[in-house]
Amino acid sequence: MTSDKPFFISRNPGFSAIDASAEFLHPERNAQVKDNSATETQYFGFSVPEERIHALCYLWHHPKLRIVSGGLLVWQGIKAVAQFSELFDYRNFMSDSVLAEDLHEYRLENGYGVKIIEPLKRLHLTYSSPARQNFVDLEIEGILPPVMSADGNHFEQAMHVRGKLLLRGKPYDVDCFNIRDRSWGKPRPEENMPLPPMSWMTAVFHRDFAVTCCAMDQASSDPALRGSPFEVPDEQTLNGSWLHRDGKLGRIVQAKKRVERDPATFLPMKAEFSATDEHGRHVEVTGTLIAANGSCPVWPNAYQHHPLMRWECEGLVTYGDCQEAVWNDYINYMRSR
Repeated sequence: MTSDKPFFISRNPGFSAIDASAEFLHPERNAQVKDNSATETQYFGFSVPEERIHALCYLWHHPKLRIVSGGLLVWQGIKAVAQFSELFDYRNFMSDSVLAEDLHEYRLENGYGVKIIEPLKRLHLTYSSPARQNFVDLEIEGILPPVMSADGNHFEQAMHVRGKLLLRGKPYDVDCFNIRDRSWGKPRPEENMPLPPMSWMTAVFHRDFAVTCCAMDQASSDPALRGSPFEVPDEQTLNGSWLHRDGKLGRIVQAKKRVERDPATFLPMKAEFSATDEHGRHVEVTGTLIAANGSCPVWPNAYQHHPLMRWECEGLVTYGDCQEAVWNDYINYMRSR
């Protein structure tokens, strides 16, 4: 099954089954997408929260263009732009011949590589740049079953990430939670879009409690959106979100989101969301910014940032993403106010 909707507009009615094939490339699905922006991605992240370190690890395949983009960024604290990161090694134009072994094991031209040890359960991520004294060696373990979207072309999974990081010559131990994702079989158009900011907020509080909330900004909690060209009805702002708790997975059916952004950088200084799933379970999550870099290079026409938040819920504390995409029209509208 494919979809003509961009990857970030899903509003999925539920979930679908998943098997080990989801871990690998999907040439048949991608071939059904008419647009040249047909996309297949693989995202991992990791953090060392006590040192305010966060990372983006990414592979983006454009199968119709036969191009691969990817690499990793690791930064400490808050950076104005991505290139200020302590580790920045992301390349936009590589031949997809680097995927000759599918995703079983690959290494990009910049040295970034991933090996699948056991599909949907264990992976090994490595990178080395001796000249800059940067080195990454991580074991990534799935701690909850992957959550496949109803259209069958996107999944997310709570992971435990452990290993070693050498960042500009200084060693760190990595032991954190993260939610990874994989997408395929959809267009990912890159034009400017007249939309409010989109946030993907993820939190793994322990091995049996994880939640994601993917939602656009809501006019009910942001007066600046009311009556603007970017106002979207609240009930249409939620996209493919879920709660896994006490052994039960539930689709988020209602959510309220509020983000306080720095007026100069648009970075989310504080974020909060309340969410109710299809089983009637309710969570309220609040977050504060720990680390971030602005203007990630993955999608140039969108201002993307990749903050690490300190999330709190019911007395529990964890650290996770608040990835955001903010488009040019919205930025100029807000700056003109």
